[in-house]
Amino acid sequence: MDTPIEALLPHRPPFLWIDRVLAVEPGRRCQASKRIDPAAPFFAGHFPDDPILPGVFLVEAAAQAAGVMMAGSDPRPGTTKRLAAINQFKFRKPVRPGATIEIETRLLVENEGMASVSAVITVAGEIVATGQLTVVSR
Repeated sequence: MDTPIEALLPHRPPFLWIDRVLAVEPGRRCQASKRIDPAAPFFAGHFPDDPILPGVFLVEAAAQAAGVMMAGSDPRPGTTKRLAAINQFKFRKPVRPGATIEIETRLLVENEGMASVSAVITVAGEIVATGQLTVVSR
């Protein structure tokens, strides 16, 4: 993908949770990735003797991948996609510092500015989280 992520999402570091967009079919699916920085300050407290990535960051990465997927699919210029609901998210395995997560989102249903999206997050081919999100245009 040639378009910079910052042109598709309003997020900026340190809250940009996608490093690369691997594939995108606008309005249909997105594959993206993020390397988890072992020096991230939250690892000091989550958890000091057993550091794992907080699940909320996996949800945010999925929401941002959904935003990339939906970018350009809304005919209204200047709209931003925003997370409206987190549904049925399950965290199956911990994500450790230094891992690279791969996020795949797929459109399930879209209706009048709302989209239901499935998300699967993997590390080295193993599923670490799955769920559904609702994204709205604002």
